[in-house]
Amino acid sequence: MNDYSHGISRGSDPFLKKLRRRRLITGALVFIGIGIVAVCAILAFSAVAVKRAFPKATQDSIVSLWSAKDYVSVSRACDEALELAPLDPFYLIFKGFSAFYLGLSESGGEKRAARMDEAVFSIRKALIDPKTPLKAEATYILGKAYFHKGPDYYNEAISYLVESNALGYSKADTWEYLAIAAQGADRIDQSVDFFDKAISLKPDSPELMLAAATANAQAGHRDRAESLANEAMAATSDEYLAERCGFLLGDLYMKSGRLDEALARYQSIQDKNPESADAWYYQGLVLIAAGDPIRARAAWRKAISIDPMHAGARQKLSERS
Repeated sequence: MNDYSHGISRGSDPFLKKLRRRRLITGALVFIGIGIVAVCAILAFSAVAVKRAFPKATQDSIVSLWSAKDYVSVSRACDEALELAPLDPFYLIFKGFSAFYLGLSESGGEKRAARMDEAVFSIRKALIDPKTPLKAEATYILGKAYFHKGPDYYNEAISYLVESNALGYSKADTWEYLAIAAQGADRIDQSVDFFDKAISLKPDSPELMLAAATANAQAGHRDRAESLANEAMAATSDEYLAERCGFLLGDLYMKSGRLDEALARYQSIQDKNPESADAWYYQGLVLIAAGDPIRARAAWRKAISIDPMHAGARQKLSERS
């Protein structure tokens, strides 16, 4: 059965004519839409191609920003470039460099840790490419970034700083970082050697002398430790640093059996800082070694009167001798 009137042909049926017009218009619109999409895709591809050919952040502009120490702008410019060329070693290197120095400007905590992670990731990714520029400088920054990630990464810090030096690049702080990292990683003999090199470059630093004295004491080099501690004490005007030198000297004198000198050293600390609970505690240890338990216990009671939670003094007073 036909679904149209016998008196009207398909060609003249007004409903079918209207349907055909709709189909033609729809087809035309679809065709036009496809054409527009194709044109947009071509334009977009061309824009990307242009960007790739002419990156917004040129290497020269990044170097200029770096020279101006505008690390925020360096980081942003590198991010833009790395969106187009994610494996480009130049942009990865400067991304890592800027992340490191931005991390140093953080007061600490999670933000600094995140920046150091970013520096390590970017620089290590760049170093995969054998043609990476500034390789020696990159390993130097990488070593310092690992150092600032904390003691768990001191061995990595040492490895990269030593590599940087082998590549012919080192700074005045290279040996300080190496010495402190080696000391923290319990590589004491290496630490002593690194401190010697650091002091040869900064011979007037009492902080460095004291750190080197401590490392030498740990290594059993008491004479060298004593000499450095005395030099540090003579060179500093910082009362806290001088006090730390005094504690180290007192410990060295006691371990060498020079008990009178040890007592005098702790007495000197007490004279300058009567509220030093540690000075009284260590004086008590010397008095015990000298065979004077009554005065020793009096010294420990004094330590507790200053600091009721002093663990060492409380422990000694709880012991029966």
